Amino acid sequence: MRATKINFIMLNKLNLKSILVLCIAVLSLSACEENDIPIFDAENGRAIAGFNGAISNPKIVFNPAADTENTITIGVSTLSSSDRMVQLDLIEEETTLDESFYTISSLSPVIPAGQFTVDIMITTLASEILPGSRDEIVLELVSVEGAEILEDSESLLNIGLDVQCPSVDLSAIPGSYTVTASTFANFFGETDFTREIIAGPGENQFTILEGTYITEDAEELIFTVDPSTGAVTAYDETKIESQVSFGPNTYKYLPGGRVLTCVGIIELNIDFGGSIMGNAHVFNLIKD
Repeated sequence: MRATKINFIMLNKLNLKSILVLCIAVLSLSACEENDIPIFDAENGRAIAGFNGAISNPKIVFNPAADTENTITIGVSTLSSSDRMVQLDLIEEETTLDESFYTISSLSPVIPAGQFTVDIMITTLASEILPGSRDEIVLELVSVEGAEILEDSESLLNIGLDVQCPSVDLSAIPGSYTVTASTFANFFGETDFTREIIAGPGENQFTILEGTYITEDAEELIFTVDPSTGAVTAYDETKIESQVSFGPNTYKYLPGGRVLTCVGIIELNIDFGGSIMGNAHVFNLIKD
């Protein structure tokens, strides 16, 4: 009777121990589920790899005044007791950003044992020559050792640029500028092309004296700048028609561009329909 009692007590202790272990396991699983990538594919029991938390068209920062580090993360859905080799590929035929504007830390990083992710660094390089606003880097995740890249995994990134200075100083905008690019100047072979920019007439507004057209009697052009980003948000539409003194008088006004006070560069993109010059007028200036 006593032996039975002892065995019963020992069994109860064993059950309590088992329950405790189970609770710890459940709590550990719940904690792991808070990771960006789930730790386990319950349906298929396999490790899945992809760009971690990525969107199909992310952007990295390009600061023309300083080299800037940008992080891209690759991850897997399960832990491994050994390192996992990762292989990335730069799709050169689709990458439009010139290699002089950036470096990539590695195309063969390693996910360390016991880790879910590894980071690579894309460093954009300071330059007074600006990349195109639509330039991009295209990266493909080719393989991750001991893991699968599924059809719906995030395995291809078209990485665009967010061109910005650390801060925007609107008081630095007024001054004399040399025009470094102009659709009209290129069309007519104009070589000596400068403009004066003054503040006003309104808040966060600036006026290009003689406008963006190349004739001497071209009217001034007023544009508005977002002081927090340097983005050009509006033009004075009553002034834009005078920039084109020929062609049908049907126009659409789509302001765009950026003011980079850290390097004294202004880029304006003026889209207008119905002109023999086409739909886009590129107008770039650098402060003298």
